[in-house]
Amino acid sequence: MSEWNTGNVSRYDPKGKTWKTWKLPGEGPHAYAVYVDDQDKVWVSDWGANAMVRFDPETEKFQAFPSDRRGANVRQILGRPGEVWAPESGADRLVVYRTR
Repeated sequence: MSEWNTGNVSRYDPKGKTWKTWKLPGEGPHAYAVYVDDQDKVWVSDWGANAMVRFDPETEKFQAFPSDRRGANVRQILGRPGEVWAPESGADRLVVYRTR
């Protein structure tokens, strides 16, 4: 789940009834949309960095992909095997990330 005010992405484990939280990289992150791809990588739109961020829960590492347009504002992330789709509502375009 994304946490706008804190800039975190979090996961709840219903078996253990526990939460685990990771802070997005950079200054002033604002996590918005979240999507888990077919390789179990977590994609988060970060409005504070104007970027898409990929998170690997196994290594707990982030990789940021800044937009080349101001105010991209990705509100929803979708995809299919091998692709992640980030519709930039503020830039009026669809960005596709190829994951294979």
